[in-house]
Amino acid sequence: MLIRGGDLPLEHQDEAILSVFGSHEPRQVDGIGGATSTTSKLMIVSPSSRPTVDIEYTFGQVGVKEAMIDYGGNCGNMTTAIGPFAYDEGMLEIPEESTLTEDPYRLSLTLFNTNTETRLTQTFPVNGRRALTEGSFSIHGVPGTGARVDTTFHDPSRTKTGALYPLGGPTTTLETSTGSVEATVLDVTTPVVFVRAEALGLTGTERPDDIDNDSALLERIEEIRSVACSRLGIVTNAAQATHDSPGFPKLAFVTEPQSYETDTDCVKATEIDLTARIMSMQYLHPIYAVTGAGCTAAATRLPGTIPNQVATDTTEEVAIGHPQGIMTVTADVEAETVNAVTVSRTQRRLMEGNAFYTL
Repeated sequence: MLIRGGDLPLEHQDEAILSVFGSHEPRQVDGIGGATSTTSKLMIVSPSSRPTVDIEYTFGQVGVKEAMIDYGGNCGNMTTAIGPFAYDEGMLEIPEESTLTEDPYRLSLTLFNTNTETRLTQTFPVNGRRALTEGSFSIHGVPGTGARVDTTFHDPSRTKTGALYPLGGPTTTLETSTGSVEATVLDVTTPVVFVRAEALGLTGTERPDDIDNDSALLERIEEIRSVACSRLGIVTNAAQATHDSPGFPKLAFVTEPQSYETDTDCVKATEIDLTARIMSMQYLHPIYAVTGAGCTAAATRLPGTIPNQVATDTTEEVAIGHPQGIMTVTADVEAETVNAVTVSRTQRRLMEGNAFYTL
């Protein structure tokens, strides 16, 4: 859900959001949340007064089982809709060029994400007063095609922790109740904890149900993430991580490229650079988080990281094999400097209207 910044009550913002999503009970039947982490998301969008910035936005990961909102990071998939939403809502002037031809005009905007205090460039097609949604670009895991939206995260390192390797070096050891785990903890677009799939007793080609229906495995994965969260200083101790910072850092498990079947197709090992799965709010993401994909792509190009060790190719364009297919991300990396990551997605408005809340 995307909301104009001025449409929320200032004194009771979080309470209103939680009521709209129905986050006081896990099925969210008294709201619009959909009872999954990938549908319980919010963007608050406003024109920006910052120099050279067009639009700024704040992301909120709305809790499903608990009535809380995690503002600890950004959401790349929803970021795709920021520019088109702002344009359709009249927050931006209509470029004269867009009215001079029947052909789509690609508008370029500078966005500012308040969660991570980072700048992004976004380009998308417009024609007159509306952002276009029809096009030939397709995404694995999303039916149909749409207009391509390109989003570039500039200087995306140190978004949350202030360091590329916040725990020092390409790999570190995390101590858990069941033993030590080698991990890469990298802060690019969002902090991500990378572990090898085999360290979790997995093949790396699992589907969401394989992970989400194994409570012992979920607890094991969450403990690793929580230990990292504590060591990063996001929470005081690991026991607080699930409640106080359930969405950040993220955790991904990776392997070398493998061939595997999705719900509708088959991914060939020769088509991808690595196989990866990423967690979202204590469950497996059904596709792959875009901010996590940016971090994953950058990691394959940073020597010594676990993704770098398993990837077969470390060129600028990185193909990530996820549960529903392939996501391609461009990572501009020089030595240990990540200049930018770029991802292309689609967006369209599903509905507009009024949502009602109670306090």
